[in-house]
Amino acid sequence: MMQKSFRFTNATIKALPINTDTRSTELEFSDTEVTGLKCLSGRTGSKRFLLRYTFHGSKKSISIGKFPDIDVAIARQAARRHKETIARGLDPKAERDNYRAMPTLSEFFHQTYLPFIKRHKKSWDKDVQRFTQYIEPRLGRTRYCDLKARDIQQVVFDMLEGRLHGQPYAPSTCNRALAILKTMGRYALRQDVLEKNEADKIPLLREDNQRTRFFCADEIKRILDVASHYPNRAAGGLIEMLLLTGTRKSEMLNVKHEHIDRENRTIFIPYTKNGRSRTVYLSDRALSVIESIPRVGSNPYVFALKDNGKPISEPRHAYEKILTLCGIDKREVCFHTTRHSVASLLVSSGQYSLYDVKAQLAHASIQSTERYAKLTPERMRQTGQGVTDLLMPEQSLVVTDTQEGISK
Repeated sequence: MMQKSFRFTNATIKALPINTDTRSTELEFSDTEVTGLKCLSGRTGSKRFLLRYTFHGSKKSISIGKFPDIDVAIARQAARRHKETIARGLDPKAERDNYRAMPTLSEFFHQTYLPFIKRHKKSWDKDVQRFTQYIEPRLGRTRYCDLKARDIQQVVFDMLEGRLHGQPYAPSTCNRALAILKTMGRYALRQDVLEKNEADKIPLLREDNQRTRFFCADEIKRILDVASHYPNRAAGGLIEMLLLTGTRKSEMLNVKHEHIDRENRTIFIPYTKNGRSRTVYLSDRALSVIESIPRVGSNPYVFALKDNGKPISEPRHAYEKILTLCGIDKREVCFHTTRHSVASLLVSSGQYSLYDVKAQLAHASIQSTERYAKLTPERMRQTGQGVTDLLMPEQSLVVTDTQEGISK
């Protein structure tokens, strides 16, 4: 009769007999090296490992795996890990069940995080696009509790070096993806899904926020002229309005006829990036642009082409065509350049304070206005002369008289 207790080896496990005892479904054998490690042999010749243990006075068992999918060495390692868990006062079976209930990164994002941000974040659709494009392909199937900082860092490196979709991404794009994981991790902490947020260990990349390309006043005039004659009035009118008001593209696209007060010459913007409403005051030219766009049936949106209850999509083709007609390299600019250019034009004119510009563009802080402001060389030259004018006005007069004499 074969011994029921012996030191397990792969050879001895493989040689275990098939159970022929009608009183039980499986024969049970014990390992003499790791107490509690068992191997059960069934009637069909299948063999599986498990650990029998006692927890708080109750006898329990936890499955380890089938042989030969799991060999003796791996079975012993698993059994020892379970025994360490028991020594810490935890039930390994409960721990395993909790792990199985732990969502993957994709499951948590779509089932838990997405319903939350839909109620609290206006631009939630951008988070969905970034998660599915940059994060999900590499990390989506990872159990959230198994996600490590090194996994996140590797995704960032792959984006920077073009290993994700065959093209390198800018640091700002990488940071937007990383920011999603940071915010999602903090929400997971509040929901007791995670004990620590691994994404917070990864610092954001340094971005070059210096805006070096703006439309000068001459270019703005040319764009306005060409856009005013563009066949698609909704697209051309939108581009005109962006340059005449400095609003964000998303704000202007969502303007409805009910938001326009022609008597007071204003547009009411219900939602901005900052989550607040605001009123934009219109010039005569801006109001005439609004009037030039034909109303489309019952469509409530100003910038519309079809009677489908929706505004036009981003008119990228129209924008690029207008820029080409104006002799401007479309690769150097984007739609947001219109907003930067309005801020630059107002600040550089010297006629408006930073606080005036902040109000016009609805910046959340004056720092945003300062970052977008770009002084022209001529304005900087005048400011430099201004120091002398304030300190030594008599010398300034001599210089001015000399310049006038030369000009004569």
